[in-house]
Amino acid sequence: MSETKQSMLTITKLSKYYGKNHVLKKVNLNVKKGEVVCIIGPSGSGKSTFLRCINLLERPSSGSIFYQDNDVLDGKWKTNEYRQHVGMVFQGYYLFPFKKVIDNITMAPRTLKNKNKAEAEVEALELLKKVGLADKDDVYPASLSGGQKQRVAIARALAMHPELLLFDEPTSALDPELVGEVLRVMKGLAEEGMTMVVVTHEMGFAREVANRVIFMEGGYIVEEGAPEEIFGNPKNERTREFLARVL
Repeated sequence: MSETKQSMLTITKLSKYYGKNHVLKKVNLNVKKGEVVCIIGPSGSGKSTFLRCINLLERPSSGSIFYQDNDVLDGKWKTNEYRQHVGMVFQGYYLFPFKKVIDNITMAPRTLKNKNKAEAEVEALELLKKVGLADKDDVYPASLSGGQKQRVAIARALAMHPELLLFDEPTSALDPELVGEVLRVMKGLAEEGMTMVVVTHEMGFAREVANRVIFMEGGYIVEEGAPEEIFGNPKNERTREFLARVL
């Protein structure tokens, strides 16, 4: 973890309703610079909705989100500006199918940061090398495996130089043999000090890489702590039941 331990993201009493369905129930979270937070829990517990609210893909019904002391929900900060600082990697990749890999990566820096094409492409090639896909710049996403597509998606997120990366179950759509190549890239980012919030079903990754593990159920954070506490000696009965089933 980074030596500086200032808060990067502070979320207080975050709630989300879909009609009468109360999906998130006054959730609190504080993420420090350089920290890796893994969120685990059963399907339907609100994990992905929570991440989507953090990135403003969903508008919270109530509560507050502060990013480095800036109120994200007060309307003064443009959403696209905020997302340049807080990137997101999705379960389903969301690459543009009719654009080559290098164009998928360079689109946002060129559009939102006005980078010239040559500069953006040089950086894109470096990022592809970083995620182990140096030879895939000139191909279309259809020719890639799921694991390769997800690594391109990570490179695309990194191209915006985010200070915080959100991962929404980045390996759950992958065949088991492809999961490892994505987790290796994520582990490398953690080792470099990238601040990350990861919704995941990969308990081994959470145990090995996370600074803190959060267990969610029913729209609440039921328990949180260091990996050794959550996996070795969970205090909440529901956490124990969940881990007994998935480990």
